[in-house]
Amino acid sequence: MSSPVVIIGLDGATFDLILPWIENGKLPFLRETMKNGVYGELKSTIPMLSPTAWSSFMTGVNPGKHGILGFFTRKRNSYAIEVINAKHRKIEEFWILLNKIGKKVGIVNVPLTYPPKRVNGFIISGMMTPPGAKDYVYPNSLKEKIRVIIGEDTIDPLFTYLEGEEVFTQKLFDSTEKLAKICFSLIKEYKPELFAVVFNGTDYIQHKFWHFLDRKHPRYDIKKAAKFQKIILSYYQFLDKIIAKIYSLAGKNATLIIVSDHGAGPLLKYFHVNPWLLHNGFLALKKNIRTKLRECLYKVGLAPEKIYNCLLRVRVGNLGFKGHRTDVSLRRTLERLFLSVSDVNWKKTKAFSIGSGLIYINLKGRDPHGIVNPGEEYEKLRDTLIYMLKKYRDPETKQPVIKEVYRKEEVYSGPFLEEFPDLILVPNSGYMTFEEYEFGSYTVLTYAEAVSATHKSNGIILMRGPQIKKGLKLNEAEIVDVAPTVLYLFGIPIPSYMDGRPLYEAMASQKIAKQPKEYPIKYTGPNYTVNMENPYTPEEEEQIKLRLKRLGYIS
Repeated sequence: MSSPVVIIGLDGATFDLILPWIENGKLPFLRETMKNGVYGELKSTIPMLSPTAWSSFMTGVNPGKHGILGFFTRKRNSYAIEVINAKHRKIEEFWILLNKIGKKVGIVNVPLTYPPKRVNGFIISGMMTPPGAKDYVYPNSLKEKIRVIIGEDTIDPLFTYLEGEEVFTQKLFDSTEKLAKICFSLIKEYKPELFAVVFNGTDYIQHKFWHFLDRKHPRYDIKKAAKFQKIILSYYQFLDKIIAKIYSLAGKNATLIIVSDHGAGPLLKYFHVNPWLLHNGFLALKKNIRTKLRECLYKVGLAPEKIYNCLLRVRVGNLGFKGHRTDVSLRRTLERLFLSVSDVNWKKTKAFSIGSGLIYINLKGRDPHGIVNPGEEYEKLRDTLIYMLKKYRDPETKQPVIKEVYRKEEVYSGPFLEEFPDLILVPNSGYMTFEEYEFGSYTVLTYAEAVSATHKSNGIILMRGPQIKKGLKLNEAEIVDVAPTVLYLFGIPIPSYMDGRPLYEAMASQKIAKQPKEYPIKYTGPNYTVNMENPYTPEEEEQIKLRLKRLGYIS
């Protein structure tokens, strides 16, 4: 019988922040783990977004195979978009492979696991679960157990960066404590052979308070800095104790893996892609009276980002927090005033973005009203966009905003490459491509006022246990390597479709490399077809958009 494996996800954790604390003994369990195990940076995906990166963590493949590139995806044969869910992921998660050979699993709060699958064990879905969802756990009986453990049947309060600092902090600690209690109880009861949990709070608190850590940040406040630096440290110390207890509950023979989906760094400004395309003639608007009126209002500042920031300044940006339906109704009313995808003249548009720095060429034969011919015209347009985007500079600092623009085939491979965006932007430090489809701002660059941290590619990995070497620094680990490493630890052959590799260099002994040549059951390979029935109601989809807005991801 193989030893259990425990995986702790710390969303957005970076050694840039926590390594000094570890070395100074302020995070004793993490320090002990580094000393008695292996550690290193963990390269994230492109883009460095939680749905994308955690999907590669779960599957061991690049986004071209699992199909997730952000919080939204295009509907087939349409310019419309929809909120993603677990059904959009087209490769089985590694815990499903473990289930197939009889291993019991426990999965808690991992992003993009809604709707949960039936498993041998249990699942509590994570980020992208609709507020108030009734079917967020498997088995369904788990809801009553959660109610008994924490006094309610939900563990995901509706965080917002617009709440006061004290309220935000208290809610964060309270929700993390509840999540920890659930983990402790379920590990004791189910004794899963694989247990995985993700704590989102590390990402939330960094987005909210990063400017208190960085003296160079324009929002740095010397009067508050010491207080909130202590709060961030105390949150990590709280998690340090939680991780230690989870590991102890798993038993002395367990292997512990601590990972983050991406790193973090300072955020100063948002780069709005569709406004840039509009200003540079690659995207066109309709000429009707309604669109002309919206365009005039847009040019004078009636745009979501500007209104949002005005509300933020007077502390009513969280309007409707208590009532989802009120918020949804307000959003739909305001959208009638703003420029939207309905105002785009597709017959004259050459390129458009669905957010996250993802640019589509309006291609003949693929897009409903495509105008760009495949082949030479398509490649010339991509070359032009790459050149102009990399040339674009911040008008204030004169520094380049875009670090790199990739052609999709340069960073992805797999059967879904054809439907992927044609160009992928990676901004320079301090900038973030806004997660939006429509026209959040007339200005191409806007100041980030609700959040002060963005994502970077350098996540973290730490491993310890009887099967793991001691004191070794890993130099080339990637997030796609986690799934094959877990399978390796269980003695299971690595599916050939996986892009990641087992981290052999981390293993204390190569004895566990003596795996069977075939699975104990016939393995059928990845399932590239998915039931696209949307598990979200229209109202739930709007509620998720509002949640993403409150977390600073969309306008």
